[in-house]
Amino acid sequence: MVVNNLYQAKTDDVAASMEFSDDFIAQVLHDIYRRGKAQSPTDLSPELFRAILRRFNEATAQSMAAADVPDLDDDFRQALRHSNEVFSAFKVHRMQSDMARLLTDSNGDLKPFNQWANDVLPIASHQCGAWLRTEYDTAVIRAHQAADWQQFLREADVLPNLKWMPSTSPNPGADHQLFWNTVRPINDPFWNEHRPGDRWNCKCSLTSTDEPCTATPSSDKASNPQPGLDSNPGTDGAVFAQSHPYFPKSCASCSFYKPGFKDTLRSVFTNRAKDCYNCPYINACISRMSSDGFKLEHNFKNGGKLYVHPDIDKDKADYKDMKRICLQLAKMGHEVRMTPRLHCKSEEYKQIYGSLIGTKYENKCPDFSVDGVFYEYEGFVKPWNKKKVGHMLSHGLQQSSRVVINNTKGCSDRFIRKAVMARIHLPGQEVNEVWIYEKGNVRLFYKDRKFYYN
Repeated sequence: MVVNNLYQAKTDDVAASMEFSDDFIAQVLHDIYRRGKAQSPTDLSPELFRAILRRFNEATAQSMAAADVPDLDDDFRQALRHSNEVFSAFKVHRMQSDMARLLTDSNGDLKPFNQWANDVLPIASHQCGAWLRTEYDTAVIRAHQAADWQQFLREADVLPNLKWMPSTSPNPGADHQLFWNTVRPINDPFWNEHRPGDRWNCKCSLTSTDEPCTATPSSDKASNPQPGLDSNPGTDGAVFAQSHPYFPKSCASCSFYKPGFKDTLRSVFTNRAKDCYNCPYINACISRMSSDGFKLEHNFKNGGKLYVHPDIDKDKADYKDMKRICLQLAKMGHEVRMTPRLHCKSEEYKQIYGSLIGTKYENKCPDFSVDGVFYEYEGFVKPWNKKKVGHMLSHGLQQSSRVVINNTKGCSDRFIRKAVMARIHLPGQEVNEVWIYEKGNVRLFYKDRKFYYN
């Protein structure tokens, strides 16, 4: 595969490196299969888009913090975040398109879901595993270098030159070694052709200096930038270049490009140049996936976000507690969405809870989602007694396999453990996660058959 060869990923590294839970991938696959061939090539999975986008926003936020450039322009930060949106959209489009081609068998008949899911699992494993890890690691490096470049520009009157520093990798490649310790002016054309970060997972770096310039080293095709990395993120504000294989070769071959008649005529006479990061068509698609009725209330530097749907019942007795829980999860770096109660036959239900359709939780309306996976919060009705723990668990697990229960009265962890174990052993009962909310704080109590408590 083109991307596999580009990233130099080993097949045996892929399956063991899944970046998302099996449950989340299963939800996405159910959604893609449910819509089938009828879906438009640009009808992307909002849950998958947001989950992947959050990874790249985390990389950017991590780099900005590590670069420690306090006066970095807000417009430049926003440009990097927007480039993450565009890259994520094309990545999801590639993943869904590859999966959609396998929906039917050799006779053109729709495959049974289990057969199709098994056929597309390698695609999900690559896209959400080794490939995503390589992209994330490179995004961290490139975003850091973008911030550094902005600092170099501000210091150019004092430190006019840049020096290519040797790689910190324990096993550096030979392709960049000829550039090590090269010193050239910051505005030298050399930096347009070669830079640290123009190889996947490159560990070279630049530093500003007033050292005298060295000769420009000669190079060959083997040292040229790799596709997707042949741009300077410090000048164009894009983490990845448009030459990446996820991107179309031209506007004419782009699924998102849907010009009207006047636009078509204009493109014929002006020879329209591809500009994916400033394309109104891809921006419209991104807006559709972002504007699903939720309002962004909190946006944290680590990529965490809290969205609240305007139709949520804020008069519910446990709304304030649930809001505190969701805010804490967002501060941990997660994308959290507080969801409304909707009629299961409505179009809005399909938009928000579509991943539940076809599962045992179809027609349910869990309280909130974390990175696209739904959770239910359960409080208790006064007066308190220990039996309320069992009631909260039982009722919550009817809505989702992931629950948060209110333990403000301080029931012992040992007692709660017994209550959880009792539900785990019930026939047909799914218990994936249990969280505890007490004294204004939320903590993980049980996940993947493991308890977390003192």
